Amino acid sequence: MVDAALNTGKDIRAEIELGPMSGFQILAIGICWTINMLDGFDILAIAYTAAEIRGEWGLMPAELGIVFSAGLFGMMAGALLLAPIGDYIGRRAMILIGLAIITLGMFVTAYVDSVIQMVAARAFTGIGIGTILASLTTITAEYSSDKHRNLAISVLHMGYPVGAFLGGLVAVVLIGNFGWPAVFIFGASASALMIPLVLLYLPESLGYLIEKQPANALRDFNGIMARMGRPAVDKLPEPQPIAPNANISVFALFSRKYLAPTIALWFTFFMCMVALYFLLSWTPTVVVDAGLSNDQGRFAGVLLNLGGAIMMVLLGWLSARFALKRLIQLFLALSAVMIMVFAAVPLPTSLMMVFAFLMGLEMAGMVGVYSVAARLYPTEIRNTGVGWAIGIGRLGAIFGPMAAGWMIAAELERWTYFLALAAGPAALGALAISFVRLDNEQH
Repeated sequence: MVDAALNTGKDIRAEIELGPMSGFQILAIGICWTINMLDGFDILAIAYTAAEIRGEWGLMPAELGIVFSAGLFGMMAGALLLAPIGDYIGRRAMILIGLAIITLGMFVTAYVDSVIQMVAARAFTGIGIGTILASLTTITAEYSSDKHRNLAISVLHMGYPVGAFLGGLVAVVLIGNFGWPAVFIFGASASALMIPLVLLYLPESLGYLIEKQPANALRDFNGIMARMGRPAVDKLPEPQPIAPNANISVFALFSRKYLAPTIALWFTFFMCMVALYFLLSWTPTVVVDAGLSNDQGRFAGVLLNLGGAIMMVLLGWLSARFALKRLIQLFLALSAVMIMVFAAVPLPTSLMMVFAFLMGLEMAGMVGVYSVAARLYPTEIRNTGVGWAIGIGRLGAIFGPMAAGWMIAAELERWTYFLALAAGPAALGALAISFVRLDNEQH
């Protein structure tokens, strides 16, 4: 039976935003979370295998920095060049393409035998990861109620450090029994298993179906409505009106309305990713260089990601009660303090691990920026806006690990590169986010 209110063109998305979340909506967000968790494992697998690869291949710090940054360069390329295509072919299709690229890239990485091959394989894997992140964020935002959207996006991005956390534990077992290539074979297998799950259970973005109305859009839309326990419609709501001369390409991000917040958002992403990927890539190696074992170095990386995951949930929970941008600023500022204590104060092993955990505050603040990006742009340019913000941020993600390799090779003191590449950028990100103006500032 067709619902009369929906048939007359009532805003279905607004009804979803205001109503309770169905089990199907939670399942869709859960699938996105699982994919993002595997992405965290895939991109940081190199950090957990670095000690063995460095020893086996005799890599210098600068070479290791390039290997770390290769995957991040691929993520930038995927976010800038491929992710925006999701606004035209659908977010679900982009996720499937990305998973296929990741599966192939991880499998190839297990069999490389030179730095050049490793860099190419890691860059290719990164393209797949960068391709899907904006689509995961968009689908999560659209299938969340307004009340729980910040929490849902925080939980989505919590998957990344959870994957990195579990990856550290898995890496210890796999490396000890099978050697470092087994870590990448495991990652390839897990990504491949997600492809049929996406085909069977992940819905297309409702915003895409309504705004673009591709072939069979009404059939797909009603199928999603049925799985959400909602009545069918006999026609789709009218798309949001677009001015005749409106530009929905990347240049729309530089329109009068979005120019200032776009620049501020890009700067925030850049600074946060300089800090985050320096910490994620180099913390295990820095701990080993400080005299601890390879397993203790991996454990420090595990604690960093565990701290990030817990702090993300905390930020998402608090964001229903306090202004999101203020929370982001608080988390980033606190992380800068924890980073400097970790880097500059001589600590026994136990306290070093505690502060590695507390540095996860930076990761939580970074995830809050994703929520801001998803709220800033309308549906028709959301994948483009979020994808380009992530892509520009990846420049910082590339720069951080590479610059650390140069600074460590120059034998600078630890506190100097932690200040320049982690604490300082986190503080600058906290300042820059205040210039991103949203229509509804209480979020």
